[in-house]
Amino acid sequence: MKTLFVTDLDGTLLDKSAQLTTKSAELIGELISEGTLFTVATARSQSAVKYLDKLNVRIPSIHLNGVLMYDHTHRSYIDCVPMETNAALEIIRILRYFDRMSFVYKFDSDCGINVEFERLSNEVERNFFEVRKDNDYKSFRQTSDITATDEERVIYFTMVDEYERLLPIYNEINKLSAVKATLYSDNYTDMYFLEVFSSRATKAAGVLKLKEMLGADRVVTFGDNMNDLEMLRVSDFGIAVGDAVPAVKEQADLIIGNSYEDGVADYLSSLKCQ
Repeated sequence: MKTLFVTDLDGTLLDKSAQLTTKSAELIGELISEGTLFTVATARSQSAVKYLDKLNVRIPSIHLNGVLMYDHTHRSYIDCVPMETNAALEIIRILRYFDRMSFVYKFDSDCGINVEFERLSNEVERNFFEVRKDNDYKSFRQTSDITATDEERVIYFTMVDEYERLLPIYNEINKLSAVKATLYSDNYTDMYFLEVFSSRATKAAGVLKLKEMLGADRVVTFGDNMNDLEMLRVSDFGIAVGDAVPAVKEQADLIIGNSYEDGVADYLSSLKCQ
């Protein structure tokens, strides 16, 4: 039976310092070299690639919660699910109503990801920008008037703030059928992420698409946070790490060791002995 293994990164495969431990890299890297189909589905964009390079991942990975699929062999995105322009404009209207504009991701198949923002609202967003502003795979541009057009494909909105600040925005955006919003805690601070993308683009949809592409018979997924729920739900076998949020544990078919104790790697390695 051909099994596809897909894991979330932050809070699931990575430790509390957002690092891939030497043990996890070695154990999973060995399994991949032996033919195991292993990849990730993450809210990250190309910042995920450095971790996958350490593992020598050979199959596509799912980025931005299912919006993009990345081919490691050719170093390029092979699939993109953009938002409908009218939906993107409606989200911009909602954000302006709440006076809380986000980072807005736009995608060009030739130039890659372009991120626009009007202002940085807190220290976490400032750090997010400082860490990423010089990357060659993503450009940032500050503007006073963010908009959406058919020519500029909006693919993603993301912001970081206090839960109480984001919840009413999340509730309003969730009234739109053409988009999917996810609100979940940041693994490294006491803040929350609010992310919005096409309703056709989720981790769950990306996993099922990849399963079909690879001709896998079953898919096993690993997660820890609210944006992993649907992915676990559509899997043949969904696994939560020990430090996952309660809702993910309730959804999971199995709970394994903690993310910071190599839970995913230890579980995968144990399958060799069965």
